[in-house]
Amino acid sequence: MRRTYVRRGRDGETDSTRVTPERPPEWPRQNWNTPATVATGAAALVGFAALWGGSRAAAAGSGGEARFFLILAVLMLLTATFGAVYWWPERREPKVRYTEAGGRGTTEVQARRAVFSLLVTMVGCAAALSLGAAVEVSLTNGGLTLVSASLAVLGAVCVIFLAEVAFGRIRAGALTLGPDGIRHRGWFVESYLPWVSVAGLRAVHHGYPEMWVEGTETAAWARRRTSKIFRLESIPTTPRIVVDSRRFDIDATLLYRVLELYVGRPDLRAELGTQHAATRIHRGELTPPE
Repeated sequence: MRRTYVRRGRDGETDSTRVTPERPPEWPRQNWNTPATVATGAAALVGFAALWGGSRAAAAGSGGEARFFLILAVLMLLTATFGAVYWWPERREPKVRYTEAGGRGTTEVQARRAVFSLLVTMVGCAAALSLGAAVEVSLTNGGLTLVSASLAVLGAVCVIFLAEVAFGRIRAGALTLGPDGIRHRGWFVESYLPWVSVAGLRAVHHGYPEMWVEGTETAAWARRRTSKIFRLESIPTTPRIVVDSRRFDIDATLLYRVLELYVGRPDLRAELGTQHAATRIHRGELTPPE
């Protein structure tokens, strides 16, 4: 069943109208993911416990211990915030825009930059915690120990991660739909399928909504790892673009229907190179393929 929502402007007049599309039957209507809920809650509890430990250490005059607990508390509370934002997104207007580069227009579904920013902040906090603790342990023991060396290695890995972000090898990413094909830029990988190589679309569920744009067996499928060091995102073994709905600033059902429309209607793909496609998506004017 489709519902029509009318957004009002400041003057009370109709600003835009968007039709909410029907959810794919493959996606259960569940609001909670138990493992994610438990992990997020545990991180929050550890964070508050670290705050309590830090306040006690500060009251006892132990500056080094207080700093350790404070950084740990910030890291754990950031982790809990990341879990809550990542698994239970609050999406309003879809972040879809028309872009143009080299005289060619495309329609871009933007990534959730808040999620990626939280990830980078978490890694930065982990780097500070690890390196700071390594220095503290070394000074306390009068030299390098196994514990301080291990902490230093962990901190170095975090610093390398931040360097990869700075060099653009790890990015928030985007899903770009053009008249010629579909390009997916994830956090650690990038892939491209021309429309002539697209065989179909599947809705799958792994505790969260996911979309698979399937390619043909002989697809001209381009893919690569943007980060050679951090292999934290898998590349499918068969021609396929995997779209994780949690990473994009658009309702999962709306994104599925957008992909369904352009996979099933080759005659409409030319509009992906114009402003019309972004306008269509914002209004929810997505007729199913015939």
